Parts: sequence; C-alpha cells; structure tokens
Amino acid sequence: MASIDDSRCLEAQVEDSRLSQRCDTKEASVDGRLNSRQTTRRGSSMKRSRSHEQLQNVVRRTMQLAGLGVAAVILALAFMNWPTYMIEDHVSHQTIIAILFLTGITLVALEDVVRLDKSAVMLVFAGSMWAFHAVSFHPTVSHKGHAELHHELEKSLADVGSIILFLLPAMGIVESIDHFHGFSCVTAAILRTTGKSKTGRLMPIMCFLAFFMSSVIDNLTATIVALKILKHVVPNNKNWRHSCGGVVVVAANAGGAWSPIGDVTTTMLWIQGKVSAARIMVWLFLPSLVAGVVPLAGIWLHARRCTGQAADDAEIGDKEAAGEQEQPAASRKSTMALALGVVCIVMVPVAKMVTGLPPYLGMLLALGLYWLVTDCMGFESHKLHTESELDLDDEIDELACEELAAEEHHPHGSVGVPAALHKIDLSSLLFFTGVLLAVATLENAGVLKLYASWLNNVTGGSTVLMSSLLGISSAVVDNVPLVQASIQMFEDPVDSPVWQLVALCAGTGGSMLSVGSVAGVTLMGLEGVGFLWYTKRISLWAAVGFALGIATYELERFLMMQLGVVSTP
Repeated sequence: MASIDDSRCLEAQVEDSRLSQRCDTKEASVDGRLNSRQTTRRGSSMKRSRSHEQLQNVVRRTMQLAGLGVAAVILALAFMNWPTYMIEDHVSHQTIIAILFLTGITLVALEDVVRLDKSAVMLVFAGSMWAFHAVSFHPTVSHKGHAELHHELEKSLADVGSIILFLLPAMGIVESIDHFHGFSCVTAAILRTTGKSKTGRLMPIMCFLAFFMSSVIDNLTATIVALKILKHVVPNNKNWRHSCGGVVVVAANAGGAWSPIGDVTTTMLWIQGKVSAARIMVWLFLPSLVAGVVPLAGIWLHARRCTGQAADDAEIGDKEAAGEQEQPAASRKSTMALALGVVCIVMVPVAKMVTGLPPYLGMLLALGLYWLVTDCMGFESHKLHTESELDLDDEIDELACEELAAEEHHPHGSVGVPAALHKIDLSSLLFFTGVLLAVATLENAGVLKLYASWLNNVTGGSTVLMSSLLGISSAVVDNVPLVQASIQMFEDPVDSPVWQLVALCAGTGGSMLSVGSVAGVTLMGLEGVGFLWYTKRISLWAAVGFALGIATYELERFLMMQLGVVSTP
C-alpha cells in the first residue's frame, strides 16, 4: 500500500510540474506578445514623432526661406536699380516698403517658430528697406537726389541715435546699480512685503512702482529698472517673472502718458505747445491709472490659472533663494549706490525742463557723474558686503584676494562701472536699432503720413475714433511718427481734447503688442519674452485697459461739462 501511495504522489508531482510549465509557457508567450505590442506601439509613436519633427522642420525652413527671400529679392532689385517703374512709382514704392516691414514684423512675431533671432531679422529688413528707399533718389547720378537722401538719413540718424544714446547710458546706470548691489534693499523690502504666504502681492507692487516711476523718469528707464528688480526677486520662476514683466510694460506705458516728461509722445506734444503740463496731468492721470491698473487683475488671474500651485511653490523657493543671495549684500554703500543712481536718473528730466538739454545728453551726463562719484568714493562690488557676511573670514578673504589680484592686472575694467558696462545686452540694442530704422523708413517714404490721413477720412473726423485707431496702430508701428503726423494734420488749440486723447491713446495703445512700444521691445530683449507669449498672456488685458482708459476720459469730460467746468466742444 505504501508503494502505491508513493507512486501516486510522484505522479501528482509530475503532473503539477507539467501544469506549472504549461502556465509558465503561456505566461511567457503572453508577456512576449505584450512586449511585442508595446515595442510596436513605441516604435510607431517614435515614427510619428519623427515624422512630426520632420514636418515642423519643413515648415520652419519654408517660412525662413519665404521671409528672407522677400528681403533678398528686394535687396537684389535695389542693387540692380530695376525695374525702374517699381522704384520710381510712388505708390509701388510705398507698397514694397510696407510689405518689407510687415514681413519683418511677422518673422519677429514668429521667432519661436522660425527660430531666427529677432535682432538679425530686424537689421536685415531695416537695411533692405533703406536700400530700396535710397535707390529711388538715384544718389549716384543726381546731386539733388544725393542731397535729399543724406538729409533724410541725417534726420533719421538723429532720431534713432538719440534713442540708442539714451538707452545705452540708462542701461549702464541700471547695471552699475546692480553691480554695486544697490537693488538689494529694494529686493529685501519687496520680499518682506510679499512674504512666503502672500506671493501674489509682487505683481501689484511692480505695477504701481512702474506706473509712478515712469511718470518721473520715463517709461523706458522705469521698465529697465523694474525688470532688473524682478530678476532679483524671482530669479528662477521665469513664467511668473514674465507675467510681472508684462504688467510692468502696461503700467509703465500708462504712467508715462499723463506726465509731460514720461512718454516721448506726451513730451513731443508738450514741447510743440499742443498741451500744457498742468492740464495734461489733471485730465489724464485717472484715465492713465485705469489703463495701467485694470489689466493687472486679468493678467494676475490668468498667470495664476496657467502656473497653478506648482508656480506658487517655485515662487516661494525663488523668494527664499533671492533672500539668501541678496540680503547679505545690503549695506550702507549699496544703499548709497542706489540713491546716487536714482538722483542721476531724476536729474535727466530736470535738466531738460531747466536747460532744454536733450534727454540722451542728460542721460550721458548722468552716467558720467555716476561713474566719477563711485570711483571717487571707492565703490567696488567686492567691498559692498555686510558685516555679517564679513564674519566668514576664510571665504571672504580668499575671494577678496582673488579680486584684488584681478584688479592689479586689469585696473580699468574689472571693478566699478567699467565692469558693469560689460553686462549690457548689445543684441537688445541692435534689435531696438533695427526696429527704429525700419519705422524711420516708413516715415520717410510717406507710408505713415498716408496712413494717418486714411485714419482721419475713415473716422469722419471723430476725435475719439481717430485717437482710438491711432492708439491701436501704435501697437504695430512706433507711436512717435504717428503722433508727429497727427501734429502736422490738425490745427486744434492748446489743451484741446484731441491732443489729450492722442497723448493717452498713443501712450497706452502700444501695450497691446510687445513690438508696439519701446518698453515692450525692452521686455523682449532683456527677458527673452516672445511675441506670441505676450499676445496670449498680455494683449487682451492691455486692450481692455486701453478701452476703459478712453471711456474714463470721456466720462470725465462729460461730468465736467455737466458741472460747467469746461465748455461743450
């Protein structure tokens, strides 16, 4: 009996082993089929991604060739001075100039898609526009044409050069303040105000700071200073910093509109006797405040919805990192560096009002004074540490010895203002130059004046409609030539509603697109913000603020007329 039981047990074990082998075989086959399917799917997805990338590359190359091909063809026609009718016919000439400009702006707008640097694009198209415009004068065979061309070039060079020569020292002063850790006290104050649990306060703080700064200095310098502060407060969270930068652009443009020394267009109207300083400030302060502050709510909500809680955590980490990096640099000398820089910048509009000194000369003077004073006071970046930081004797002594050794080998460029000047972003300046030169070609070719006349005819002489369309147009082209054309078109008396609306709309309308104002172009250059990103996140809310600002102005005039303060137009 025992032997029978043992044989049965062996048979059962053998059967169990066979069954387990069959199961293992089935599982292995199933796993193999699953792995095969996954491999097939992975391979097909990789093929689709490769085909998608190839399609993107084909589209990108096509757009590059099409855009640059337009510039190449027009440049070739200019060099060949052919066909004659296209060059000499006024309408054809203006059309080609406008097509070149729109093509260049489109490539800048699609920079993230076509992957062409916007500075190079604008330099190429500005040069092509000027080349095609120059051959229409036949300067090589006509003395009169040569003189006319040089007159236009000198005028455009004066306009563009004055802005670039303003930008360069302004960026130099701001970079010098940063080099001496001057923004550390401002950064620390903002960090204390916002705190870890109230990170949303940063955007309204920067909004009001840019709004009031731009009315005292100008919207360009205010934007540069605000963006530099933002880099210190949120050094790593790029999305939140870009959203705050968009608010800065809107607020800075609005803040400059109500001040005669803020936006350049308001300054133009003031200098040419179209508005008085007191009345422009009284009438436009509230509409400008509405246009600059109302978009804040929409941009803030949109940024919060897009970034979510992860952005909050990253922002808190940014603030902690910024606090750890910047607080040790705050000292008496760094505060003096900031105060001296503010005094030098504020000196520019004061010098203009008192002596009539052009802003670019005033800013060059301000940079020179800042440079000399900091040199005389012995301001050097490695000496601007707090006492608590100096307690780290070993590290600080080693760092100081290295910097002093570098100073001995390079005494004129390693410390102080010269070291700060090396940090200036020259590609941004070249982008500004290309945009301004391209717009100058439109002005000299008569395209902008023709457009301004068309606006007047379309609106039927309506002040509000004409000014609104002028503001919308300033989002595409520079507002300076548009305002200059309107000055030549209208003969209204001083402080007329048309001049006040032109100042308001031209100043705030440029915020609707990143290329519509120097402040927006500065944001693109210094922060690398793309045209499409700005359009998605900022443009709609800037347009809402623009419309509400005009509505506020009209409501103001209506109430004043009802009270009898102003007469009915």
